Amino acid sequence: MAVIFTGNRITGIPGNYPLTAENLFRVGLALCTFLIIDRDIEKPILSIDEPNFLTLSLSVGFMNGGGDVKVGERGDLKVETQKGENYTLIITPLSETDVKKLESMLFGRTPIPKKTGSEIGNFTC
Repeated sequence: MAVIFTGNRITGIPGNYPLTAENLFRVGLALCTFLIIDRDIEKPILSIDEPNFLTLSLSVGFMNGGGDVKVGERGDLKVETQKGENYTLIITPLSETDVKKLESMLFGRTPIPKKTGSEIGNFTC
């Protein structure tokens, strides 16, 4: 399987790996879990620049991890979309160490925990 991150970026053609809905769901879930475990943030917030296929796929996973998603507001992580021949999701702030921890979660054998019921996060425009 190819790599997901290049630094703090995920680049590709929407609908093709790594920018598939399923993969972005898992990345969002891993991002939320990372913030809860590594940074000890009880209710993480993901800020997206605009709702589109990529950011919404990522957001659903993030909310399933227990985090909230807000459009255009400040959050613990920010996702920006660059459009062109290939699309790029830029996630800030993420260090090289953070990306290695995320990839370890994504490619490891241990399932990433999901929230249920009222623990699932909210989406706010």
